[in-house]
Amino acid sequence: MEPYSTFPSVPALVRFRAESDSDKVAVRFEGTLCTYRELDERAAAFQGWLAERGVGKGDRVAIFMRNSLEFLYVWLGIARAGAVGVPVNTSSVGAALSHPLSHSEAVGVVADDDLLERMRSTEGVPGHQWQLATSEVPKILARPASELAPAELSGSDPMNIIYTSGTTGLPKGVVLSHTSYVNTGGYFSHHLGLTPDDVLHTCLPLFHCNAQQTTVMAGLHLGAEIALNGKFSLSRFRSWMADTGATVTNLLGSMLALLSKTEPLPSDAETPLRYIIAAPVPEALHDQMERRFGVRIVEGYGLTETGTMACMNPPDDRRPGTFGLPLEHTELRIVDENGQDLGPDQPGELWARSRINGAFMTEYFKDPEKTAEALAGGWFHTGDICLRRPDGYYVFVDRLKDTIRRRGENISSFLVEKALMQHPDILEAAAIGVPSELSEEDVLVVVVPRPGSGLTHQDVHEWSLKTLGDFMRPRYIELRDDLPRTETGKMHKYTLRRQPHPDAWDVQSAAASGTSA
Repeated sequence: MEPYSTFPSVPALVRFRAESDSDKVAVRFEGTLCTYRELDERAAAFQGWLAERGVGKGDRVAIFMRNSLEFLYVWLGIARAGAVGVPVNTSSVGAALSHPLSHSEAVGVVADDDLLERMRSTEGVPGHQWQLATSEVPKILARPASELAPAELSGSDPMNIIYTSGTTGLPKGVVLSHTSYVNTGGYFSHHLGLTPDDVLHTCLPLFHCNAQQTTVMAGLHLGAEIALNGKFSLSRFRSWMADTGATVTNLLGSMLALLSKTEPLPSDAETPLRYIIAAPVPEALHDQMERRFGVRIVEGYGLTETGTMACMNPPDDRRPGTFGLPLEHTELRIVDENGQDLGPDQPGELWARSRINGAFMTEYFKDPEKTAEALAGGWFHTGDICLRRPDGYYVFVDRLKDTIRRRGENISSFLVEKALMQHPDILEAAAIGVPSELSEEDVLVVVVPRPGSGLTHQDVHEWSLKTLGDFMRPRYIELRDDLPRTETGKMHKYTLRRQPHPDAWDVQSAAASGTSA
């Protein structure tokens, strides 16, 4: 099957837009805009700065930045140099921060000023050849225009390494090629029937592939305007839609759940917004929120490894409670523990593969064993339990692996447990995901205190504040004398996830009531 885009690389696509749509607005961030010509020029300026430091094809450069225009200039400048971006979650602390910075062997890092200070004070962060604060980037961009041409790149060359949470170990570096990026932008536009007149909005973080691939790359593919905001704000969302003129926005299911709790306004349906792309969406919210905002809500499924989306509901035949049908370039299977195909309504592990070479991940960086395991038999093994309905639509059932999915983030239970077990009074800890009223999961930890320690729920919570990023911190804390185990004595999380947890202390409720435990 032919790719959805004919461009061999991201820089080639940006360069084309700079020539064909020179003065058209490319990106608007919080009221500040840049044209396609400026986007390419500023990426070229950063490429020149990198070249002066010897950064070239294949070198890794870490990006530790929040959403901003500077993020895009840096990200595209790294790609223009033929280097490989390593975006890092801006909430990361401890091992979740030091691991991608060291494992990627990044030659340098660009970070927001406060995040740079956090990075420098984190144990295990390597000494890079150079470090650059975001506040210095405008000075670089103001220098005379660089005459450097974009590096010669093919579709198979790596564009980014995105670290995604592992199940029993440290996060793995997912290598995504230039083909993956330009192809995702192409198929997202094609699937929704978008045009250059659309305005593509996101407030999802640019360090994730969702915002990078489905919003930024789809905008570049179309030559459309990209409307970018910072962290999701319940109070500002409706004004964002009105001010940007967005026709499509990408959200998380939890964001829709929060919006549903706000007071409806007559103006909710008066914006140009046509599509809200979100997952997972509580089934009961679909019709209600579609009517309220005058939109189509389209749900899908995908992972970093699958180039963001592998399956989506058709916009003209979406079926709430499902994540849709395989995209034209993907194939899906539901298999049992022996890899044998299962029939309709039979839950099993979801396997996926692409008919377009390079659309999915290339490999796990420096981990051939995990790569071979994940891609055994030519199919990507998602680790998710799903089923296929008789009508061909797919439904998510459960997670086979121990990764926790919270507010669009994949959380490594291993890292949560590792951080908590550094507490001198914690003997064992098990982190699992439990259903959240806002869709996806919240983090619950079951902790076994050292005998006689007097450890409290509050002690565990206060320790998590010191050792875990906000997106990884447990909402629920349960103290037990022991954990469920297999016959060989190994902790059995499958059992733990299916047990009731009536004695778990809810941090959120305690904070609201001003109590402690």
